[in-house]
Amino acid sequence: MQQVHDMTQRHEIKGETVANGEKIFSIYEQHTDIIVKGQREVQFGHKVDLASGRSNLILGCDVWMGNPADSSLYQGMVDKVINDYGRVPRDSATDGGYASKANMEYALSKGIRNVVFNKIVGSLRNVVSSKNMETRLKKWRSGMEAVISNVKRGYDLFRCNWKGQAHFAQKVLWSVIAYNIRVMTAKVIVSI
Repeated sequence: MQQVHDMTQRHEIKGETVANGEKIFSIYEQHTDIIVKGQREVQFGHKVDLASGRSNLILGCDVWMGNPADSSLYQGMVDKVINDYGRVPRDSATDGGYASKANMEYALSKGIRNVVFNKIVGSLRNVVSSKNMETRLKKWRSGMEAVISNVKRGYDLFRCNWKGQAHFAQKVLWSVIAYNIRVMTAKVIVSI
């Protein structure tokens, strides 16, 4: 309550700008962050960064505090996938928020041959072996939205009832594990 009082006093009476890190957005779950997604409605929770492959398995998952820019998360996830699986992906297709010249150069320096950002910023251009490959990767990236939606809806990630910051991250990671088990089970059943 003291923090809410101080935050209100500083903002409303003193006219100060209070940084998001000093604000409380939920008195019940004080770890909750504010997530601004472009021009859309503000959401509360934590940013979750996912990486997937051709198999539709989720290969990487990070839960972030605050609202870091997507472009700042790309290089870490590329490294994570390479380190965890011991292979450099041939292709990378991401949402437009990850687009930056630095990320493009980083992907190419790691040996990724086809790098596609869904939306291009400034003079940045996708690096692909052919126009057909660019189209295929953009379509695949659109299909990734179905994977994200499946995890969110199928494992109830829209609203996390697990209390506390650590439990929030555990809920996300357990949901990813359950989703991956379901995908692998479906592949086994289809092959029988």
